[in-house]
Amino acid sequence: MKNICFQMTRKAWLVAFMVLCAAFPALAQTITVKGSVVDKEGEPLIGASVVVKGETLGTATDFDGLFTISAPSDGTLVVSYVGYETQEVPVNGRTEINITLADNSVLLGEVVAIGYGVVKKSDATGSVATIKPSEIEAGLATSAQDLLVGASPGVVVTTSGNPSEGGNIQIRGGASLAASNAPLIVIDGVPMDTKGITGSSNPLALVSPENVESMTILKDASATAIYGSRASNGVIIITTKTGSKGKPQINFTMNGYVNTTRKYLDMMSASQFSNFIADEYGVESAQYGQIRDYDTDWQKALTRTTFSSDYSLSVGGTAKWLPYRVAVSYTDNNGIVKNTDMDRVSASINLTPKFFNDLLSVNANLKGAYITNTYGANTLRAAAAMNPTLPIKDPDGSPLFGYWTSFVNGGVLAGPDDAGETINSTDAPLNPIADNQGAISKGKAYQSVGNLQLDFRMPFLTDLRANLNLGYDYQHGENYNNPFVNTPKAWNDGYSVREDGSTRIIKDGGVSRTYEFQTRTNLLLDFYLNYNHNFKDISSTLDVTAGYSWQKFHNKYRKYSRVYEVVDPENEKYLGNQANPTEISIHPHQLVSFFGRVNFTFLDKYLVTATVRQDGTSRFSKDHRWGTFPSVALGWKILEESFMEPARGYMNELKLRAGYGVTGQQDLGDDYFPYLPVYNQWTGSGSVYPSITGNPETGSYPLYPSAYNTEIKWEETHTWNAGVDFAFLNNRILGSLDYYKRKTKDLLTKSPYPAGSNISNAGNMNLGDLENTGIEFNITARPVVTKDFRWTSSFNVAWNKNKITRLADGADTVVDDSGISLGKGNKIQKHQVGHPAFSFYVYEQVYDADGNPLEGVYVDQNGDGEINASDKILYHSRDPKVTMNWSNTFNYKNWDFGITLRSSLGNWVYNDAQATTSVKEINNTLPLANLNNTSYLFEKTTNELACSSYFVQNASFLRCDNITLGYTWDNLLNNNLRLRLYGACQNPFVITKYKGLDPEIFSGIDNNVYPHPVTFSFGIVASF
Repeated sequence: MKNICFQMTRKAWLVAFMVLCAAFPALAQTITVKGSVVDKEGEPLIGASVVVKGETLGTATDFDGLFTISAPSDGTLVVSYVGYETQEVPVNGRTEINITLADNSVLLGEVVAIGYGVVKKSDATGSVATIKPSEIEAGLATSAQDLLVGASPGVVVTTSGNPSEGGNIQIRGGASLAASNAPLIVIDGVPMDTKGITGSSNPLALVSPENVESMTILKDASATAIYGSRASNGVIIITTKTGSKGKPQINFTMNGYVNTTRKYLDMMSASQFSNFIADEYGVESAQYGQIRDYDTDWQKALTRTTFSSDYSLSVGGTAKWLPYRVAVSYTDNNGIVKNTDMDRVSASINLTPKFFNDLLSVNANLKGAYITNTYGANTLRAAAAMNPTLPIKDPDGSPLFGYWTSFVNGGVLAGPDDAGETINSTDAPLNPIADNQGAISKGKAYQSVGNLQLDFRMPFLTDLRANLNLGYDYQHGENYNNPFVNTPKAWNDGYSVREDGSTRIIKDGGVSRTYEFQTRTNLLLDFYLNYNHNFKDISSTLDVTAGYSWQKFHNKYRKYSRVYEVVDPENEKYLGNQANPTEISIHPHQLVSFFGRVNFTFLDKYLVTATVRQDGTSRFSKDHRWGTFPSVALGWKILEESFMEPARGYMNELKLRAGYGVTGQQDLGDDYFPYLPVYNQWTGSGSVYPSITGNPETGSYPLYPSAYNTEIKWEETHTWNAGVDFAFLNNRILGSLDYYKRKTKDLLTKSPYPAGSNISNAGNMNLGDLENTGIEFNITARPVVTKDFRWTSSFNVAWNKNKITRLADGADTVVDDSGISLGKGNKIQKHQVGHPAFSFYVYEQVYDADGNPLEGVYVDQNGDGEINASDKILYHSRDPKVTMNWSNTFNYKNWDFGITLRSSLGNWVYNDAQATTSVKEINNTLPLANLNNTSYLFEKTTNELACSSYFVQNASFLRCDNITLGYTWDNLLNNNLRLRLYGACQNPFVITKYKGLDPEIFSGIDNNVYPHPVTFSFGIVASF
């Protein structure tokens, strides 16, 4: 019986299998499906993607929105298009399918951060730009500031090739003369202290680029006024990535960089220099006696080709009810100048749970970084000027650990064999390689930023919520000058050298090294109420915010010297710390604010934003402590008007914006109490009271007062902005155009006081007005969209005109920090009414018929027959007039290729490096130790030559920021792995007329620039 049952069961299974095999071809039957893809208005969507679910190949709609595709009769089509909801459509045996895609409410309703809240991008009334870095952009950046370069019109980021330095960021030109021109930077709700710290000059090194979700740039006053006193120069809001719902997502990136020098200054070779000295002075001269038989390229000897790398790992997801994201990264960035590098380890954790049926939202962020920097002296300019016939190391031996050097004692050259010869303390070795090695400093910094944000929606009125944000920003930095045993120490501090048998003793009694310590803390408490109600019947929304902000800063700085006895490079003895710090400063600072904002959208087409903030600062006296900063902005969605209905077939957005607002400025750097008669401890030098004496043995020194100004008050910037946002052809073309005018009143700056009116001859005051006028335009387009190929192109351009419109009587002044090397005490920049800030103040050079400068010949501006200071003119300025950026990305199947070009026009630079190598008198006369390489143009230096317009050079440039090529595997390991490989070249070429190493110099004075390297990169991005 069992055998019969078994046979019947086996037969049944056989019949079932045969039936299934016969039916399988029918289930897998492939048919041709035709159809169209349109939007809700019935307009065809060009280039919409149509793919069979579960497959990677598909098709794209043509110019009429039509498609044809082969698909299983029981399959599913996946239809997607930028700006619209992706739709899955079952085939169900149909050969014709017409599909209507709905607007993507997430994209069209994309929110942007505007400070203490968000707003739909389509409802924004201010000038706001949002940057969402792609994985390739993050891979090419070593700091968050790099993501801003060229990203938005009017945002100028000037960076250095030095890995340890931060960048200078300006939005719509500088609004101040002496106060800060840097924008306020807010990281996850915490306004940062971005002044940098001892040991690390880049505060944005805290944030790894791979962890940046978005960067929102608030430009005009209607957008920035909610931040009041700290927003005169714009606001940059950085939002880092958070955990997502679902299973853990693991992301890993690895980037490698090969850095090399792009350019060297064009100087004489050894043979050219030898011939020049022979022709100028004769082979029997003392000058020619300094020529030796070496051929040294000092610039190449000082630079190097380096390898740098960074690694980032993050894990994000939801553990039961707790969304989380944890990230860690490591960066090793080595500069092209020897002994310059930066190492960074950073970590972050983000938790975003919700409680009480989502009424309470919690956002907890914690970020930390440990950064070490090595600062070898940047002696590139000295290397260019060095005698190329001299060796780096002296084969005959040298009292300075083998490095060739030459001293002058009383005008007589003292060679290395002059045992027992004492060297004047003012004399220093001329070897730039030794200087670089001997001046090594080590810096390290600990940074941490964190906050806990609680957002509670009232259960009895869900439109009302309360938000409490508690945050901190902590930075601790240390810097050690000359900390290493195996290098010559403190060479520039002065010492004596003598021979004692085989032992060389440096600085009898010990060598002093500087140790610096600094701590900055920044505590934050923000609390606000927000009411947001949607009047659906009339398509209107009311959003009201009112709050309080308290922020306290504390800056403590100490500087010590430690004394060592150095016997030889391998033997030193620590003698102990200095009893008291040579310098100590403690500066508290506090801001208290009240703010409010109303956003009202009427009929989904008329927009109003009104903001007011009142700030109190501890920097000013009680009579001037508080400042009130209002703003108002209007918006009009023209496309929503009935008369624009015919245009909706090809337009997606048309919105007009206009706004006016006032923002304040009180950031005077380290001048925390400019209104108080602060007393300083006299240390024995540098006092304006030479009769004061102290007791060095007990460390007892008297106090003396510094300059102060009881009437100093808020600097105010008034901004007018008008703009239009537009989008065409299903968002294939979109962009904006803005016009702005910014007028800063009561400029904060340092200027001479009237004689006898103050303790010092110069100090802080409010003295004038400054105006910036500009136009910004940006456009993004997708000119080509096919099944396999896409081209995306973005272009932005900004024009800015800067002009000083008023200064107090007698306040026309040269810029304090515009000193140049040539001559004595010369300044090269000046502020003057009717001219841009930081204009160059020069004598106008006269040229011959061939365009060569005539020595000592300048234009007599006043016609009095003499050349003196009254003949100086204002000549160009450091800031660019026009900036442009053009980026293109080409995608072919899984390949992508990108190129980014950036241009700056109208920025001028004083070429200090050329000025100091072009005068024969300086380079080739006694003392013979100064027999240096030259680009010989002039016989001798004068104050007029030092301030000649010849050295103020056009530094406009076109730079290729990067060229990239990558390939992406979307579905590896059964869709469990996404892998991307890429290669790139950064800064491959620069087109410029500027004669220096690099035309991109923020200060406008090229006295020792650290140039941008050419970088070849490769990277891996993996998502699990």
